[in-house]
Amino acid sequence: MSQQVRLGDLLGNELESDFAEFDLTEIKAVEESLKGAEAIDLAHAELMQQQALRGADILIEYMAKMVKTIGYLETKVNSVRNKVSLEYQAPDGARTTTDMKIWAGNASKEVEEIQIRLASAKGSKVYLEKKYDVLIRSHHHFKEIAQGLRKTILGFAGPANTSTPSGWD
Repeated sequence: MSQQVRLGDLLGNELESDFAEFDLTEIKAVEESLKGAEAIDLAHAELMQQQALRGADILIEYMAKMVKTIGYLETKVNSVRNKVSLEYQAPDGARTTTDMKIWAGNASKEVEEIQIRLASAKGSKVYLEKKYDVLIRSHHHFKEIAQGLRKTILGFAGPANTSTPSGWD
């Protein structure tokens, strides 16, 4: 019996994934193999379809981790900002206003650090999404080529006559 593979195992237990360490080696290899490639026959076109889908599959896993990381960082930046705002007291002992508390929360070094990580995560997610789009478009491009090759080279044009032959009524 094979070992179970759970979604939690794939996404990981940590709330914030180290997205800068995602291995894009295979994605780059797929891109290089597809770059400027021309399908010379049906098998080659189908191979390129499969390569594009393999790259897209890897990116899906990374994008899921990015969504989890972004959600976590957005929550964390809000909670840290609120905590700093609630704990802020005017340094000279004067009356602390609501505006001062809001400013303190927004200007906090902790909040700034989390916002920088959040911005980096959002930028990385956009990068992965665009790579995914390119790979899916490549897959469909090579799929159309393969369909054309099936029709022209192999002489398969699908069912030409959908009427029932005589005698089969």
